[in-house]
Amino acid sequence: MLKFIFLVGRTLIDEANFYAYIDSRLLFLLNQFGAKIDFRNYNAIKEDIIKNRKVVDGGIVELVIQICRVLMPEGYEKIILRYLLPSIEFAEKHFVYLRDDAIRTLEILCQYFKIGIIANQDKKILKILEFHDLDKNFHSCILSFGSNTEHDKEILGMVLEMMKKRATECIMIDDRLDRYMQHANILGMITIRLNSIFNLQEPLTQNEIPKFTLNNLMELVNIQSKMRLDQVK
Repeated sequence: MLKFIFLVGRTLIDEANFYAYIDSRLLFLLNQFGAKIDFRNYNAIKEDIIKNRKVVDGGIVELVIQICRVLMPEGYEKIILRYLLPSIEFAEKHFVYLRDDAIRTLEILCQYFKIGIIANQDKKILKILEFHDLDKNFHSCILSFGSNTEHDKEILGMVLEMMKKRATECIMIDDRLDRYMQHANILGMITIRLNSIFNLQEPLTQNEIPKFTLNNLMELVNIQSKMRLDQVK
Protein backbone atom coordinates (compact mmCIF):
# COMPACT_ATOMS: atom_id res chain seq x y z
CA MET A 1 0.00 0.00 0.00
CA LEU A 2 1.22 3.51 -0.79
CA LYS A 3 2.37 5.24 2.38
CA PHE A 4 4.89 7.98 1.62
CA ILE A 5 5.36 10.89 -0.79
CA PHE A 6 8.73 12.38 -1.64
CA LEU A 7 8.06 15.86 -2.96
CA VAL A 8 10.72 18.18 -4.41
CA GLY A 9 10.21 21.56 -2.77
CA ARG A 10 10.18 23.66 -5.93
CA THR A 11 7.05 21.82 -7.13
CA LEU A 12 5.10 23.77 -4.48
CA ILE A 13 6.27 27.13 -5.82
CA ASP A 14 4.85 29.32 -8.59
CA GLU A 15 7.85 31.03 -10.21
CA ALA A 16 6.18 32.31 -13.39
CA ASN A 17 6.26 36.00 -12.42
CA PHE A 18 9.75 35.59 -10.97
CA TYR A 19 11.16 34.32 -14.28
CA ALA A 20 9.22 36.91 -16.30
CA TYR A 21 10.73 39.71 -14.26
CA ILE A 22 14.29 38.33 -14.45
CA ASP A 23 13.93 37.74 -18.19
CA SER A 24 13.01 41.38 -18.75
CA ARG A 25 15.87 42.69 -16.60
CA LEU A 26 18.45 40.34 -18.12
CA LEU A 27 17.36 41.10 -21.68
CA PHE A 28 17.75 44.83 -20.94
CA LEU A 29 21.26 44.34 -19.52
CA LEU A 30 22.35 42.12 -22.41
CA ASN A 31 21.36 44.80 -24.90
CA GLN A 32 23.03 47.50 -22.80
CA PHE A 33 26.25 45.52 -23.12
CA GLY A 34 25.85 45.18 -26.88
CA ALA A 35 24.09 41.85 -27.44
CA LYS A 36 21.43 43.33 -29.76
CA ILE A 37 18.90 40.55 -29.20
CA ASP A 38 15.10 40.58 -29.10
CA PHE A 39 12.90 38.63 -26.70
CA ARG A 40 12.05 35.90 -29.21
CA ASN A 41 15.70 34.98 -29.75
CA TYR A 42 16.52 35.40 -26.08
CA ASN A 43 13.72 33.00 -25.17
CA ALA A 44 14.89 30.48 -27.79
CA ILE A 45 18.37 30.47 -26.23
CA LYS A 46 16.99 30.07 -22.70
CA GLU A 47 14.74 27.21 -23.77
CA ASP A 48 17.64 25.46 -25.51
CA ILE A 49 19.73 25.69 -22.33
CA ILE A 50 16.93 24.18 -20.24
CA LYS A 51 16.03 21.51 -22.79
CA ASN A 52 19.63 20.37 -23.17
CA ARG A 53 20.17 20.22 -19.40
CA LYS A 54 22.88 22.84 -19.17
CA VAL A 55 21.41 24.06 -15.87
CA VAL A 56 22.44 21.53 -13.24
CA ASP A 57 21.21 22.91 -9.92
CA GLY A 58 18.09 24.58 -11.31
CA GLY A 59 19.05 27.98 -9.87
CA ILE A 60 18.52 31.32 -11.55
CA VAL A 61 22.18 32.33 -11.20
CA GLU A 62 23.36 29.31 -13.17
CA LEU A 63 20.73 29.96 -15.85
CA VAL A 64 21.80 33.59 -16.18
CA ILE A 65 25.46 32.59 -16.51
CA GLN A 66 24.66 30.06 -19.23
CA ILE A 67 22.59 32.59 -21.21
CA CYS A 68 25.35 35.19 -20.97
CA ARG A 69 27.99 32.71 -22.13
CA VAL A 70 26.00 32.06 -25.31
CA LEU A 71 25.51 35.74 -26.14
CA MET A 72 28.52 37.58 -24.74
CA PRO A 73 32.33 37.36 -24.82
CA GLU A 74 33.99 35.38 -22.03
CA GLY A 75 33.98 37.15 -18.68
CA TYR A 76 30.89 39.29 -19.35
CA GLU A 77 28.69 36.83 -17.43
CA LYS A 78 30.33 37.95 -14.16
CA ILE A 79 29.79 41.62 -14.92
CA ILE A 80 26.16 41.21 -15.99
CA LEU A 81 25.40 38.96 -13.02
CA ARG A 82 26.77 41.61 -10.66
CA TYR A 83 24.35 44.16 -12.13
CA LEU A 84 21.48 41.65 -12.06
CA LEU A 85 21.85 40.39 -8.47
CA PRO A 86 19.81 43.23 -6.89
CA SER A 87 16.96 42.40 -9.30
CA ILE A 88 17.20 38.70 -8.38
CA GLU A 89 17.03 39.55 -4.67
CA PHE A 90 14.04 41.83 -5.29
CA ALA A 91 12.25 39.18 -7.36
CA GLU A 92 12.86 36.47 -4.74
CA LYS A 93 11.14 38.66 -2.14
CA HIS A 94 8.21 39.80 -4.27
CA PHE A 95 7.59 37.33 -7.11
CA VAL A 96 8.06 33.86 -5.62
CA TYR A 97 4.77 32.45 -4.33
CA LEU A 98 3.18 29.21 -3.29
CA ARG A 99 1.12 27.64 -6.05
CA ASP A 100 -2.53 28.57 -5.58
CA ASP A 101 -3.50 24.97 -4.82
CA ALA A 102 -0.51 24.05 -2.63
CA ILE A 103 -2.13 24.51 0.79
CA ARG A 104 -5.35 22.65 0.00
CA THR A 105 -3.51 19.84 -1.78
CA LEU A 106 -1.17 19.24 1.15
CA GLU A 107 -4.08 19.28 3.60
CA ILE A 108 -5.80 16.51 1.64
CA LEU A 109 -2.70 14.40 0.96
CA CYS A 110 -1.70 14.49 4.63
CA GLN A 111 -4.86 12.51 5.40
CA TYR A 112 -3.53 9.56 3.40
CA PHE A 113 0.27 9.83 3.30
CA LYS A 114 3.32 10.83 5.21
CA ILE A 115 5.16 13.47 3.19
CA GLY A 116 8.86 14.25 2.91
CA ILE A 117 10.23 17.32 1.19
CA ILE A 118 13.48 17.36 -0.79
CA ALA A 119 15.18 20.75 -0.80
CA ASN A 120 18.50 21.91 -2.20
CA GLN A 121 20.94 24.11 -0.33
CA ASP A 122 18.90 27.24 -1.12
CA LYS A 123 16.64 27.64 1.90
CA LYS A 124 14.16 30.14 0.39
CA ILE A 125 11.60 27.44 -0.39
CA LEU A 126 11.71 26.15 3.18
CA LYS A 127 11.25 29.70 4.46
CA ILE A 128 8.15 30.14 2.29
CA LEU A 129 6.69 26.90 3.66
CA GLU A 130 7.45 27.96 7.23
CA PHE A 131 5.84 31.37 6.62
CA HIS A 132 2.61 29.66 5.54
CA ASP A 133 2.87 27.14 8.41
CA LEU A 134 3.12 24.30 5.91
CA ASP A 135 6.26 22.77 7.42
CA LYS A 136 3.98 20.98 9.90
CA ASN A 137 2.77 18.81 6.99
CA PHE A 138 6.17 17.21 6.42
CA HIS A 139 7.50 14.21 8.29
CA SER A 140 11.04 14.66 6.98
CA CYS A 141 13.20 17.20 5.19
CA ILE A 142 15.91 15.92 2.87
CA LEU A 143 18.68 18.34 1.86
CA SER A 144 20.28 17.59 -1.48
CA PHE A 145 23.87 18.24 -2.48
CA GLY A 146 23.31 21.26 -4.72
CA SER A 147 24.89 20.57 -8.10
CA ASN A 148 26.29 17.15 -7.12
CA THR A 149 23.82 15.01 -9.03
CA GLU A 150 25.73 11.78 -8.36
CA HIS A 151 25.14 12.15 -4.64
CA ASP A 152 21.54 13.23 -5.27
CA LYS A 153 20.92 9.91 -7.00
CA GLU A 154 21.88 8.15 -3.77
CA ILE A 155 19.59 10.18 -1.54
CA LEU A 156 16.36 8.30 -2.22
CA GLY A 157 17.87 4.91 -1.51
CA MET A 158 19.54 6.16 1.66
CA VAL A 159 16.32 7.70 2.96
CA LEU A 160 14.28 4.59 2.15
CA GLU A 161 16.75 2.51 4.12
CA MET A 162 16.73 4.87 7.11
CA MET A 163 12.92 5.08 7.14
CA LYS A 164 12.55 1.34 6.58
CA LYS A 165 10.24 1.94 3.60
CA ARG A 166 9.97 -0.13 0.44
CA ALA A 167 10.21 1.83 -2.79
CA THR A 168 6.90 0.37 -3.99
CA GLU A 169 5.20 2.09 -1.03
CA CYS A 170 6.37 5.52 -2.15
CA ILE A 171 5.55 8.25 -4.66
CA MET A 172 8.18 10.61 -6.07
CA ILE A 173 7.05 14.04 -7.34
CA ASP A 174 9.40 16.30 -9.30
CA ASP A 175 9.24 18.79 -12.16
CA ARG A 176 12.56 17.72 -13.69
CA LEU A 177 13.71 14.55 -15.39
CA ASP A 178 17.45 14.88 -14.73
CA ARG A 179 17.66 14.73 -10.95
CA TYR A 180 15.58 12.09 -9.15
CA MET A 181 13.19 10.73 -11.76
CA GLN A 182 15.41 8.02 -13.23
CA HIS A 183 16.62 6.71 -9.88
CA ALA A 184 13.08 6.72 -8.45
CA ASN A 185 11.87 4.65 -11.41
CA ILE A 186 14.75 2.22 -11.05
CA LEU A 187 13.98 1.80 -7.35
CA GLY A 188 10.34 1.06 -8.18
CA MET A 189 8.62 4.19 -6.90
CA ILE A 190 5.55 5.65 -8.58
CA THR A 191 6.88 8.74 -10.32
CA ILE A 192 4.94 11.92 -11.05
CA ARG A 193 6.13 14.89 -13.07
CA LEU A 194 4.57 18.28 -12.38
CA ASN A 195 4.63 20.76 -15.27
CA SER A 196 6.94 23.76 -14.89
CA ILE A 197 9.64 25.70 -16.74
CA PHE A 198 11.45 22.35 -17.04
CA ASN A 199 8.73 20.92 -19.29
CA LEU A 200 11.25 21.40 -22.08
CA GLN A 201 13.30 18.46 -20.84
CA GLU A 202 12.57 15.25 -22.71
CA PRO A 203 13.30 11.70 -21.48
CA LEU A 204 16.69 10.42 -22.59
CA THR A 205 16.04 6.86 -21.41
CA GLN A 206 13.02 4.70 -20.61
CA ASN A 207 13.78 5.13 -16.92
CA GLU A 208 13.25 8.89 -17.13
CA ILE A 209 9.61 8.55 -18.20
CA PRO A 210 7.27 9.34 -15.27
CA LYS A 211 4.18 7.25 -14.64
CA PHE A 212 2.02 10.38 -14.52
CA THR A 213 2.41 13.99 -15.73
CA LEU A 214 0.22 16.62 -14.07
CA ASN A 215 -0.56 20.26 -14.80
CA ASN A 216 -1.22 21.31 -11.23
CA LEU A 217 -0.91 20.08 -7.66
CA MET A 218 -4.62 19.50 -7.09
CA GLU A 219 -4.54 16.79 -9.76
CA LEU A 220 -2.51 14.80 -7.22
CA VAL A 221 -5.69 14.32 -5.20
CA ASN A 222 -7.42 12.56 -8.10
CA ILE A 223 -4.30 10.59 -8.96
CA GLN A 224 -3.77 9.34 -5.40
CA SER A 225 -7.40 8.17 -5.29
CA LYS A 226 -6.93 6.26 -8.55
CA MET A 227 -3.68 4.67 -7.36
CA ARG A 228 -5.22 3.57 -4.08
CA LEU A 229 -8.15 1.99 -5.93
CA ASP A 230 -5.76 0.22 -8.31
CA GLN A 231 -3.94 -1.30 -5.37
CA VAL A 232 -7.17 -2.67 -3.92
CA LYS A 233 -8.06 -4.50 -7.16
